[in-house]
Amino acid sequence: MKTILKLFVYMLIGAGIGIIIVGPLIALIEGESITTVYSNLVNKFSLQTVAEILWMLIAVLIAFILHIILHEGGHLVAGLLTGYRFVSFRFLNFTLINRDGRLQWRNFELAGTGGQCLMAPPDKPLEEIGTRLYNAGGVLANILIVLLSLVLVWAFDLPHWLNELLIIMAFIGIVTALTNGIPMKLGGVANDGYNLLQMEKDLPGKQSFCNILDINARSQEGETYSEMPERLFALPQPIDWKNSMHVGSVLSAVTRLLALHQWEDAYQLLTEALNHKDEYMVLYQLETENMMIQTCILSGRDDEARLHYTQEVQKHIGQHASTQSDKQFTSMAIALVLDNDRPKAEKILHNLEANRDKYIHQSDVAMSLDLMHHILTTRQPQ
Repeated sequence: MKTILKLFVYMLIGAGIGIIIVGPLIALIEGESITTVYSNLVNKFSLQTVAEILWMLIAVLIAFILHIILHEGGHLVAGLLTGYRFVSFRFLNFTLINRDGRLQWRNFELAGTGGQCLMAPPDKPLEEIGTRLYNAGGVLANILIVLLSLVLVWAFDLPHWLNELLIIMAFIGIVTALTNGIPMKLGGVANDGYNLLQMEKDLPGKQSFCNILDINARSQEGETYSEMPERLFALPQPIDWKNSMHVGSVLSAVTRLLALHQWEDAYQLLTEALNHKDEYMVLYQLETENMMIQTCILSGRDDEARLHYTQEVQKHIGQHASTQSDKQFTSMAIALVLDNDRPKAEKILHNLEANRDKYIHQSDVAMSLDLMHHILTTRQPQ
């Protein structure tokens, strides 16, 4: 809800800035003073004009929200049609998950994403698993809504306010379809079109994609990383650090190594990843730094852990701590080892224990609690 309100406030600010900018432009074109132009604008304003502007802003917000939901719904329908199994559906922080055969609401935050539909791949050989429709499903849903909106405007004599909403729906749908369908990276994050194209020509990337989905589903259901098949954590060879699927596999492999208490192997893999961090997206860079802090503390490299604990990483950890248990572990480890604040560390541990069912990924919770108890035991007060 806070995200929606922020978006609405930004739109109001944008409208205000627009009026400020438009005034001088009109003055320049009309050859009048800026004071005269703004005076005329004020005189022409009425409650009806204000209501129209507010409705347009609200309509944009409604259309934006609907297209996020419909886009992710398109992935869901496309996945179900091609044999995938529903795991979770997220809009902003509101996440519907399937756990123990029941649908449950949880909170989950992932920076840079407005929504996400995650599914488990079908149990088939890799060459028989379809990824085209699943990746294209969101864009197809946006296009369908664009066509439906335009048909309704053209074919029916609808109220003025509804026509405006449908036209805005069509416009935002076109923008959403283009930005998701044309292969590109936005803010370093590969869109659906880019992922689709990549997996067409990169079989290891397709395998990584399926493995990541499978690990996510098992993690949500509470299967620990040590219980999961080792094949799911196999690294693509060679690793293409510009391929987000490959990097995702590396981070999954590090997570399993930490769960198995194999600190040195995790440290070596993270060191290699950080040597290439400029090649992959910022979100994964921050996740790599977060994991390196954990690994350094677990392996006794406290001074190196401090070097990785930058303001940017600190902000990332704080932003996701309420919905991702591994960030709770990082905060606890920093409090205990770097800040020498054992009471705070124990408080974080007890808070996670009391609220463990609120988290989506139960295997992460189990791992985080295990590692918390480990460093509390091994790092005794001096």
